[in-house]
Amino acid sequence: MALAATHPTDPSSVPSRTNAWQWHSSSADMTTTDDNASWKGDVWIDDNWTAEDKAKALELIGSKQAKQPLHHLDEEQQQRNLALNEFRRNASTNWNSFYEQNQTNFFKDRHYLHKAFPNEFAWLYAHSSDNNEELDESGNPRLYSIPNRIKTEESRTIVEIGCGVGNAILPLLEQHTELMHKYSSLDGDNDDVPPPRLNIHCLDFAPTAINFLTQDPRFRAAEEEGRATAHVFDLSSMHPSTISTSAASSTNNDKKQSTTLANSADVAILLFCLSAVAPHPSAALSRAARHAMDILKPGGTLVIRDYGRLDEAQMKLSKGEKSLGNNFYRKGDGTGCFYFELQDLKDLFVNDDDDCTKLELLELDYIQRVYRNRGDNSTRRRVWVQGRFRKPFGAGDESKYDLPSIGGIERYSSTACKRWDNYYNTLAKMKTSTLPSNLFQIFPNEFSPWQSLMKRQNKGRPQNAQSLETSYSVSDNVTIVDLACGLGNASLLNLIQTLHQQTGQEESPRVNVHFLDISSEAIRQLSNDQRYQSGISSDSVVSQVYDVRTPLTIPKHLDQSVDIVLLLFALSAIGPYKCDDLKNAVTNAVKMLKPGGVILFRDYGRYDDDQLQLNSVSGAQICNNFYLRGVDGDDDSKVENRSDMGTGCYFFELDEVRDMFAELEVLQLECTTRTYKKTGKSAKDLNKNGGAAERRRMWIQGRFRKPV
Repeated sequence: MALAATHPTDPSSVPSRTNAWQWHSSSADMTTTDDNASWKGDVWIDDNWTAEDKAKALELIGSKQAKQPLHHLDEEQQQRNLALNEFRRNASTNWNSFYEQNQTNFFKDRHYLHKAFPNEFAWLYAHSSDNNEELDESGNPRLYSIPNRIKTEESRTIVEIGCGVGNAILPLLEQHTELMHKYSSLDGDNDDVPPPRLNIHCLDFAPTAINFLTQDPRFRAAEEEGRATAHVFDLSSMHPSTISTSAASSTNNDKKQSTTLANSADVAILLFCLSAVAPHPSAALSRAARHAMDILKPGGTLVIRDYGRLDEAQMKLSKGEKSLGNNFYRKGDGTGCFYFELQDLKDLFVNDDDDCTKLELLELDYIQRVYRNRGDNSTRRRVWVQGRFRKPFGAGDESKYDLPSIGGIERYSSTACKRWDNYYNTLAKMKTSTLPSNLFQIFPNEFSPWQSLMKRQNKGRPQNAQSLETSYSVSDNVTIVDLACGLGNASLLNLIQTLHQQTGQEESPRVNVHFLDISSEAIRQLSNDQRYQSGISSDSVVSQVYDVRTPLTIPKHLDQSVDIVLLLFALSAIGPYKCDDLKNAVTNAVKMLKPGGVILFRDYGRYDDDQLQLNSVSGAQICNNFYLRGVDGDDDSKVENRSDMGTGCYFFELDEVRDMFAELEVLQLECTTRTYKKTGKSAKDLNKNGGAAERRRMWIQGRFRKPV
């Protein structure tokens, strides 16, 4: 494809012209007096910028800042820096909300990649009849063929980063299927070698987008053949070596080509993805570029198309209060966009005298076009950047990267006690809200004996007013263990205090509550709680420092004697599914139960909003779906403290929880979803809301009974 050789921010290279395309000072719309413009397909024409065009556009962008006093600009920049940090934290959440709202209907399939990047994708259209509208130099319909360099390959691997719902990768997959069918239908005397097998890997940090992609029949067919995988992946914080590609990296003879995404791709695709990460320069964007380069195998090619500086969309965004500085803007839905110059991409990807670990520049230019809407005859003036970069053939096969880390599961496990002590020491200095865990609302069956009492006392706000069946009578003394209790469950402490204050004839069973936690600091703070103190005076509470991860070790008085074990956001802090510490914790919890006793479980579910935010923190991921929380990746001072600061969090799948409690009877097991909407989508509202329009919480909740 022929690209325009000039750009609006380089007026010295812009040829003079008499075409009357002009920016209006009051809007980003354009008009033309050139009725003889040569529209291509009646949709677009090539565009060239003059120095006057550039000056008008820059005036639109800079007019607001120019009117501000200098001290106001400094204050505004500080606010923008804070807003940019919040944007990064909520980027995945906002894109996830975008796909939940728009599903697969927003973007159209991109059928132009073989024209924009013929070296990488034209072979997929060999002998295709879909190219009759494209003419070669002689004016004849262009026919593509498979180059010899590709014919000799057994397979080709394409990775799309920021794939969304598959609008770019799925047409390529579909075309490859058609190519294979055409080859198989050729006469038997055909001596041509078959086209190479196509493996695809699709990456996006919005789980909803990945879910839609994996439901597409084109993807599912390739997945069943072992040629396609899709992963939730944040390019700015997660290294490709953390993604396994074994499902789509073997040929028919099961010869493994790669076990992770690192050094695996013949072609990596970045279409309008980098612009959504962060401005340039920034640590997040630099990491994203490095990770994209590490995906390529030696000789592999990275192809990019993204928004260019002074694109019409930037003109429109610059009119409001959506700028986060340095040509980066936050849109109304909370997603962001940066507008590149060519030098920005060179800085990110191209080898120079100071850094020879990057890529070779093959092509890099601007695309400048004017698009016309045939319905209302309106026009849009677009500017994009497009480039091709190649990883040197002599580059090493091992990726060199240095992400902040704590040293893996073993290191985290050995420092967990100190981490939680530090956490509760910090918590004592600030006010913070607790996760929703009102026992009377989420476990009404087990706590129904005390509902009427708590309702009269206006504590606990029980949701269920009806009488539920329960195995506890008024004369019972119910033993409850709050395992990994922290500062104690609020509704449980309220119940203890209410029972202590109860006068007259008892109407509810008595409780004997044991608070257990690994943190001595948590137990110390809990013992100072007035509600806890009321339980001490009535001899109904006990607290103890206890490490539930210790194999087959529980307090003797709790062995097979407990009616209810509470596991509220407890197991997620221990480690990932099937790790030894987690297995030990579950074994100990089950061993505490008397026959007929129940475990009440609530914990984080896969792709909870907290996980989406943690995906954007560099080095936060300790292993798959297990993270270090409470430490921001771009803050060097905090990174240095990762050895003893920050606590762990795992995000469960429903089937994982079912498997953990396989020896118990399942009374209830479900995924609970809550969406907390925040009012307003203006720039001011988004700043107030921390850059997110809503938060979507995912919890796993279950009730498990020990067989009698």
